[in-house]
Amino acid sequence: MCLTIPAQVIRIEENTATVWQHDRAVEVDISMLRDRVQIGDWILYVSTMAVKKIEKKDADEIIDLLVSKPPIDIEGLDKKFVEIIKNSKVRDLTRDEIVYLLKSNSTEEEALYREAEITRKTYIRDFICVHGIIEFSSYCRHNCAYCGLRKDNSVIKRYRMTPGEIVEAAVNSVNVKGYKLLVLQSGEDEFYTTDILVEILKKIKSQCKAFIFISIGDRDFESYKKLREAGASGVLYRFETSNEKLSRQVQDKELSVRFEHLSFMKELKYFIATGSLIGLPGQTIEDLADDLLTLKKMSTTMISIGPFIPCPDTPFSGLVPGAINATLKMISVARLMMKNARIPVTTSLETLDPVNGRRLAMRAGANALMFNLTPEKYCKDYKIYPDRFIEKNSMLEKYALFNSDGSYKMLEKRLMGEINNNQQ
Repeated sequence: MCLTIPAQVIRIEENTATVWQHDRAVEVDISMLRDRVQIGDWILYVSTMAVKKIEKKDADEIIDLLVSKPPIDIEGLDKKFVEIIKNSKVRDLTRDEIVYLLKSNSTEEEALYREAEITRKTYIRDFICVHGIIEFSSYCRHNCAYCGLRKDNSVIKRYRMTPGEIVEAAVNSVNVKGYKLLVLQSGEDEFYTTDILVEILKKIKSQCKAFIFISIGDRDFESYKKLREAGASGVLYRFETSNEKLSRQVQDKELSVRFEHLSFMKELKYFIATGSLIGLPGQTIEDLADDLLTLKKMSTTMISIGPFIPCPDTPFSGLVPGAINATLKMISVARLMMKNARIPVTTSLETLDPVNGRRLAMRAGANALMFNLTPEKYCKDYKIYPDRFIEKNSMLEKYALFNSDGSYKMLEKRLMGEINNNQQ
């Protein structure tokens, strides 16, 4: 669902209120709130519909996340930086231009973030998506060098949710909490056959209205076709790095297989979320630029890029994690290159900076949030990396979600439009 926007009521005429939002007046329909709204109240609205009253202190917290910093006058900066920023507004960036931006520092780096945020607000305004994720199995048949779920990690506690538990968690998230987009994620666990996953999807879809993304790794075309027909709308399937040599050091599968899967997923009209890790050992700025060009070439609709975090009991244990500022620059350049893309704030970024990570990413051009909906007895054991940031009962979750058929239709319109654009 979209994050609802806080605003203060300054005028009321029958079922229409004029509200002051950031720096402009907006007219919204307050018929859902009936006689409970008065001038001076704070309300939450989405599109042109008011959905809830809210306390000023809670409104301030959301506003702090959304309000931009003042723009920087880029004309006084390095001429090449200024030229590249101007080029990004009228044409695709070249590899050399992307590398230059990713190497920016100090004032240029801040200016890059501001330009990315301006681009987000210009093309998407405050359309901030709120997604939920259910991690239903920590078993995996692969041995990727960076991942705590790798098959040979005998230290972590493994779990599998039953099909009934998965359905219950999903339906509760939608019908009780108000989520409209869920990700069902696991390690590559063959215990869940295609038939089992199909039944899970059908049961969820029969009991609630929600868009379901699946993140289950490598399955063949026919499996993904059946899952699409059963109700899966999207896939989260990252390629991690576009450098083939680096990929062989990171994961135990051919990079070409990843791209073959992404190709047939697009053919099956999935909404595709993909991306790469930042800060892998041996990775260069040029590699990151190639990752962005790969995402651009694929017309990616959701870009998932986050920092590498070393995990104990893996070959990459004890290495230095990916840098936060490198991740933020990747988000910003991705926003300049793919202006309408959905760019989530990844949990890995929030793990490295639990206090400011979300705000920094939003101000660098991100426009989606992900909350963990895995049942309490399981979520601590999904140890893909250590000390994962898991936020429960978030104020944003409380105020972003609302049960309304209109909210589903709004998301449906956006998602279907993005999927159709991705096919062109």
